[in-house]
Amino acid sequence: MHNHRHTHIVIILLSALVGASVTFLVLYGQGASRPMPAVSAQDTATQLESAFVRIASQTKPAVVNITVKTLRKPPGPMGQIPEEWKRFFEDPFFKGWGARPPQGEGEETPEAAVPNLSLGSGWIYSDDGYIVTNSHVVKDATEIKVTLHDREGDTKEYPATVVGDDPRTELALIKIDAGRTLPTLKIGDSKHLQVGEWVMAVGSPFQLAQTVTVGVVSAKGRFLDHPSARFRIGDIIQTDASINPGNSGGPLVDLKGEVIGVNVAIVTQGLVPANAGVGFAVPAETMQQVIPTLKAEGHIVRGWLGITINDLNENLRDNYNAPDGGVLVEEIRADGPAKNSDLQDEDVIVSVNGEPVKDVWSLQKTVAGHRPGEELTLGIVRNRKAREVKLTLGETPARYAGYAEPQKKPAETTAASNEVLGLTLEAITATIAEEKSLPAKEGVYVKAVAPDSEAAEKGLMPNDVILKVNVSEAKTVDDVTKALKQAKDNGDKYVIIRIARTTPDGERQVRTVDLDPSK
Repeated sequence: MHNHRHTHIVIILLSALVGASVTFLVLYGQGASRPMPAVSAQDTATQLESAFVRIASQTKPAVVNITVKTLRKPPGPMGQIPEEWKRFFEDPFFKGWGARPPQGEGEETPEAAVPNLSLGSGWIYSDDGYIVTNSHVVKDATEIKVTLHDREGDTKEYPATVVGDDPRTELALIKIDAGRTLPTLKIGDSKHLQVGEWVMAVGSPFQLAQTVTVGVVSAKGRFLDHPSARFRIGDIIQTDASINPGNSGGPLVDLKGEVIGVNVAIVTQGLVPANAGVGFAVPAETMQQVIPTLKAEGHIVRGWLGITINDLNENLRDNYNAPDGGVLVEEIRADGPAKNSDLQDEDVIVSVNGEPVKDVWSLQKTVAGHRPGEELTLGIVRNRKAREVKLTLGETPARYAGYAEPQKKPAETTAASNEVLGLTLEAITATIAEEKSLPAKEGVYVKAVAPDSEAAEKGLMPNDVILKVNVSEAKTVDDVTKALKQAKDNGDKYVIIRIARTTPDGERQVRTVDLDPSK
């Protein structure tokens, strides 16, 4: 995504997704031995049109408008907003439609906050007034009002309360008391949904209530990086839905009128956050796991390993002898349950309770499906040899469950000497460690990264601290430059660099990166 500066995947803060694309309808014969009757193009179009009319008619009464009031500080300097979000929030067209930039430093207080009205969509989950929407729609709400559409002429706004929300899946459940039995929508089967199937979305783009659009399922199993950068949302449905501000939380239904997704995000181009033909929805399979628990308990409790992890590319799989993939343990957290197990840094997790683990998402999904206190058997590769480790899960802390925390402004960097592979290196002193909030008080840190270098492409950043180059510890700048020069002189295909960094919320994070020493 970083190679396309004008294309962004955006978790629309109070918008959603629905597509418009009418192509063709395949009609199957009654039996294999009988010829298919001739069907005119007009008949085909008429049947498809009738299906859309029927679905819209049965779906719209159970779709609602959601108006949310929040108290939010005025936006701070644009430098506090991640680069990929800047153009989205700078756009004056979007102001007033629910733009909610990440917070700057400091706590938010009522005196510093200003009222902000946002609009989203939702759909009625049960006839006693429970409504499903997106987590970001109701986040930080001080007041929520719902407009119903089951009765003509009912313009009353019903006050709503948040029953529970789960930022990790972008789902939330709210409740109103309408004083009557409400129409509902049934959750469908997204597990067996096929690419190419017709879908329809209903919502309130740009405050245009009861808007219906249609499209097809473009892909399944997509991933979205959440703006908090703490986790990914997986198993997402992609559709050529027409997505615009105000649709977030609305239903994506199939030709049976059953909800197979909740609209959540779009790909947008240019300055205006509007449809570019690529939209995303949280699948029904996820809803069936999350919504009943939110209704019963108000929150989701997930298991936690207490480790920082990373995916393996081809070079890392080769280096750690994990040809079928797995997840690299970058660091055992001092405050996590793994600290009390035999798991170690640079172990590669390849299975959980016998089930293969291919990447970070598959591990996170598997672990999240277990409750705190459960014991897991992890299949690992250590020193290129297979073995097993048992670990008792803890509970995922709130800060890793998707709740945003204030972001710190990145420290400024200046140029220096000791440049190698696009990295400007410098020795750490006590003063520098304190000024730059480095994750180590001695050693070598990255003072600057050349923007066109492989190091920048692989994610190395200023103020990263280099821990190791291959198997050698990095205690001095000379240690690093010699190790890299040796790898180049040897004609090595890659060199493995382990770094530590301080995240915007002040936590230590360890990563492993492979670089080509010849570049």
